[in-house]
Amino acid sequence: MSRAKRKERGAAAALLALVLICAATAAAVCQEGPLRAYLPGGASVSGWARDGGPQEYEGENLYTYIDGGADIYQEYGFTRVAIQDYKSAAGKSASLEIFEMSTAAAAFGMFSFKRSGSGKAVALGCEAELESYYLNFWKGRFLATLTGFDDSLETVDGLLAIGAAVDAKLPGGGGEPPLVGALPADGLKPGSVKYLKGLLGLNNVYPFYTARGLAFMEAVRGLYDSGEILIVLDYGTAEARRAAWLELRSELESSGRFEQPTNYLTDAVVFKDGKGQYLAFSESGVRLAVGIHSTLEWALATVARAR
Repeated sequence: MSRAKRKERGAAAALLALVLICAATAAAVCQEGPLRAYLPGGASVSGWARDGGPQEYEGENLYTYIDGGADIYQEYGFTRVAIQDYKSAAGKSASLEIFEMSTAAAAFGMFSFKRSGSGKAVALGCEAELESYYLNFWKGRFLATLTGFDDSLETVDGLLAIGAAVDAKLPGGGGEPPLVGALPADGLKPGSVKYLKGLLGLNNVYPFYTARGLAFMEAVRGLYDSGEILIVLDYGTAEARRAAWLELRSELESSGRFEQPTNYLTDAVVFKDGKGQYLAFSESGVRLAVGIHSTLEWALATVARAR
């Protein structure tokens, strides 16, 4: 074999070895996962210890872990999740899930989607809600969900202790997405804000029975003391909002699920749904606002308050 051939084969072998090393390293990183560093060990939570080993799922593999519930995480922007079970010395059990989302807004969105609004606010992360034996909080790009298996004091105290240990490990802070400011604070029910990124989230707060005209970039929903609902959809540009509103309005007019009352004097466009609720629409700039109430006057007043 010539000297040139030997050098060529040697270079190819070195390149192959480098590829194999990189692949092995990538596999190890994938197996261990960066989220596992945020799972508290037994020493950091008094009276509680890990029960079994951690699990981790990334990207589309979330469907393996959550059967039928993964779509909403993907809509917001899911990256990966790490799961760890815990058991107390008295035999109580708890499960921890740490979801890493693509952005802090996505983490807040999933938190807002999962909270009920009727739980207790606790001082964890950027915002947290404890309801019975279910605890959620978000911080930066991360959402932590802790679930107990009964509502005993020991279980709830364990959830809070594990949550505090996670909070101490998670990096980053962050505030609510700026669009939340489109909801006037006066009369807004605590914990009622939902931040939305797509149709799955929107249909959870109000079903428009169509996808036409609803390709928004982001949206928020708030509930108010007198039963008003305010939804603000942001389309990114005035042109996109204008085209979307024309499409949505046409679809609502022809759907048969809505009727248009004529007994009002305002620039808003009003529909009435099959449940007797009035929907008043108002467009401005990049945003489309919808005020919803069982009375026409309140629906119109609600949409007029959108910022």
